[in-house]
Amino acid sequence: MNFYIDKLISFLILIGITLFLIVPKGGLVILAILFLSIIGLYLKNDFKKKLENWEKFFLISFISYFLIITLNNFYFQGNIRDIDTESRFILVIPIYMYLRKSNVDFKFIEFAIILASFVYGMISILPAFFGISHSLFQFAKHTGIVSLYGATLGVTSLFLLNNNKTIFHNSIILIAALLGLATSIIGGGRGVWIAAFLSFITLFYFNPLRQKNLERTLVIFVISLVVLMGYLLPQTNVKLRTDLAKNELVNFVENHATGTSIGARLEMWKSSFLISKDNLIFGIGEGNFKEKNNELIKEDLIHKDVSRFNHPHNEYLTTLVEQGLLGLIFLIFLFSNILSTCFSNFRKNLDTNILTPLIFASSITLHYIFYSLSNGVFDHQNTTLFFVSYISIALGVFASRRANS
Repeated sequence: MNFYIDKLISFLILIGITLFLIVPKGGLVILAILFLSIIGLYLKNDFKKKLENWEKFFLISFISYFLIITLNNFYFQGNIRDIDTESRFILVIPIYMYLRKSNVDFKFIEFAIILASFVYGMISILPAFFGISHSLFQFAKHTGIVSLYGATLGVTSLFLLNNNKTIFHNSIILIAALLGLATSIIGGGRGVWIAAFLSFITLFYFNPLRQKNLERTLVIFVISLVVLMGYLLPQTNVKLRTDLAKNELVNFVENHATGTSIGARLEMWKSSFLISKDNLIFGIGEGNFKEKNNELIKEDLIHKDVSRFNHPHNEYLTTLVEQGLLGLIFLIFLFSNILSTCFSNFRKNLDTNILTPLIFASSITLHYIFYSLSNGVFDHQNTTLFFVSYISIALGVFASRRANS
């Protein structure tokens, strides 16, 4: 029975990343994987395989992040629905616990990345360059989300290129990388572009698949080509949005203009520091930023342009304001622990084939770390579910492959 569960989960992983973004109920794929994982754990009824230290830290990071928000919410007598999003950190644990003892093939993760990159790329390119007005993305209006997932897939694909693969295989991966990055460029998320560049630089330094000079030169060429074409082609609006960002920043500095995207963020960040100054350790509780922000507006300390925002559009400041310094520590632990696991294994003499899940996990984490500087990645159900689900899947498959290698 577990053989069939493994095959079905492999198939769901293959299509899951793609459906997540283009089907209104794409998250149901994760629910199906969770359901199958619970059944698989029940049928195996085998918990003899002890957790390694890195696995313990991984599970602790997920559980502790959820607990700090739950306890904080309880302390401030918040609504139970305020921890609904964070509950995903706990709900995906059975997925990890089953996958670490399964025979799900790591190749399905690579196939999923390639498939999603192709689909996302074509859905982005056709409307932008061929006048097709309809977009299949369920998050079409949320350009940051589309751009974030495209960047993650594109950057990940670049580091799957390896001389152990055939020329045809590498060519497919290269095209997938171009399409994934095209999705990000066309999506228009300026914060994502910065996150993608910094994530690329970090992974290029660690060189997870130990790419040779020729491959690394090709990777740099692809990134340079995408940046140049993105800037020069008017359909992408990269130049327009870049110039707009510079103007918004100048207007904020010179005229304190807070009615723009950048101006509003800077004003909200100022508000966050003012709020946290008197609530440093425990914060003010989940979902209370808007109320405190409006109090500062009434005192003429913050401009009224930002009165409509529920969060300060910065995950670190959101956590600092709502859960205090304690929450921020657990958030940093969450991110750094995953990266520590990935980077430490990149430097080991492991078979490059089993590193694919770690490349995906590190790419997701890096993009979320850097994108968190300009947006709240865990303020929304979809971005939270994507992170916890595919980190759990990637690390679970890696644990299984490493144990069987």
